[in-house]
Amino acid sequence: MRTDISDAPNENVQECEYFLPQFTFLDKHYNNSTVFFTSLYLLLKEKGYVRDSFLEAIIAREKVYPTGLPTLPVAIALPHTDPQHVIRPFISVTRLSQPIAWHEMGNDDNILHVHFIVLLGFIDHSSHLAALQKLMDCLADEEVIQALREIEDVDTFLSTLTSRLQLDKD
Repeated sequence: MRTDISDAPNENVQECEYFLPQFTFLDKHYNNSTVFFTSLYLLLKEKGYVRDSFLEAIIAREKVYPTGLPTLPVAIALPHTDPQHVIRPFISVTRLSQPIAWHEMGNDDNILHVHFIVLLGFIDHSSHLAALQKLMDCLADEEVIQALREIEDVDTFLSTLTSRLQLDKD
């Protein structure tokens, strides 16, 4: 039986429960990462998922610890911030209609042009790190990324992504 994320007492449920259609966006356009973060913050704040401190914290963390990954066939970003800025855990996935500039993880002198942004919001560090690693492994698969680039509806998109995460859980 699936547990709804809003009813989850802790983060020991599968990461897949954190993906919600209301936080999944296909072919959105943002001029830059700050516009992206502001837009998502407003939605997440309105829905009760993040604290007032979230926007400033996510922007500051991204400047210090960039999260762009040079995956193939397209680059992705996995931004996240400290758990104290999150009220309810979530994973928001955005497929961009036009790539935006993003600094590369571990090499912030390099600018990538990301096509996907997976924004992670967790309320404990262990879940955050485990989900981040699983997502990085899954999204490093060219076939997965290519499939996600071609899907037209949110439900199929999430089903494809979460089924791949389930296959990779061992």
